[in-house]
Amino acid sequence: MRYFVFLLLLLSGCAINATGVSRDTGETMSIHYQSNAIMYKISAAAGDESFRGTIVATGGGTISDEYGNSVKISGNTYRAVFVGDKGRTMRCELCGGLASGVGTCITSDGEAFDVMW
Repeated sequence: MRYFVFLLLLLSGCAINATGVSRDTGETMSIHYQSNAIMYKISAAAGDESFRGTIVATGGGTISDEYGNSVKISGNTYRAVFVGDKGRTMRCELCGGLASGVGTCITSDGEAFDVMW
């Protein structure tokens, strides 16, 4: 029984659902992140395009946008890279935790999304 409870705790993990809004068109994007001790998955959808990606923790530090504006962050920061099923790629800089966070995602054609959860 103890091993069963331990296995349930190990596999329970966490999930984050984030929403992004395009700065140019107002189009919305959704990002879903799920992890546990064995695996993690991150995916996104914008319009009719689905993205699959990889995310890594970069620790505290500074994040910046394409204009060179930067903000010093003392919390958790992450970078993600996605490949879309319609040929675009997307990179994201995110900062936050399980309860809330913010970030920016930019597609290979220059569309920028402000993201929050």
